[in-house]
Amino acid sequence: MLEFENVSYYYSKNTPFEKEALKNISITIKDNMTTGIIGHTGCGKSTLAQMMNALIAPTEGKVLLDGKDINAKDYNTVGVRFDVGLVFQYPEYQLFEETVYKDISFGPKNMGLSEAEIKERVKFASGFTGITDDMLERSPFEISGGQRRRVAIAGVIAMDPKILVLDEPAAGLDPKGRNEILSGLVEYRKKRGNSLVIISHSMEDIAVYSDEIIAMSNAQVLMTGTPSEVFSNHKLLTESGLDIPEITSLLINLKALGYDVDSTCYTVESGYKSIEKLFK
Repeated sequence: MLEFENVSYYYSKNTPFEKEALKNISITIKDNMTTGIIGHTGCGKSTLAQMMNALIAPTEGKVLLDGKDINAKDYNTVGVRFDVGLVFQYPEYQLFEETVYKDISFGPKNMGLSEAEIKERVKFASGFTGITDDMLERSPFEISGGQRRRVAIAGVIAMDPKILVLDEPAAGLDPKGRNEILSGLVEYRKKRGNSLVIISHSMEDIAVYSDEIIAMSNAQVLMTGTPSEVFSNHKLLTESGLDIPEITSLLINLKALGYDVDSTCYTVESGYKSIEKLFK
């Protein structure tokens, strides 16, 4: 379990350019769940993600992994990077090895695993991300952008982290690619029994794939809860400059026109069923 206790963070502290990126954040990333983090640009989402595996340390407060402060002097910082895997936005630009296989195996090699274990990790990770055997021996620079995204994600999955954190994992992909990657990640999380954190601007993606949502605004946590709990507070979300799923917006407008629909629906499937009743 990953916990943030009264965490604040300032960029360029004590300078004329000082900026508060996070303000007194207290949240818990629960075990065996998919947590979605939403918020407008500049609200602190990416800063929060980088703190999850000690890339940056809080200015104030603590980040605890299984009850231990990951920024303490006696904590194994390298170890936390294996326990909490972080995939940055557009990770395909970070590939560098000669072949796809070598790129995916880079993390496991640094963990000191045997060749047999590394091979098994690569097979497992590539299977979940849709990378075929024939692709493993190709250069990552000879495949499509969507395929490179899968390779980069597979490289982190191959380390089998307790918590997998992804910053905009489906950014720039077409709807089919988005669904394949996100559904694959959720399937991976369920099979491994670990935790998955998805940071996204897409309310539709967060609504469909998250068990719990953390909504952020102006460097603070606006609210937390299940998708139903968060998106039922659509007025607070919109007043804070956040979007809501398009299907929810449609249902709110229909209800305002006097139609008997459930305006708390947040997925296309549930919204369809609510609208379908009008025609019966």
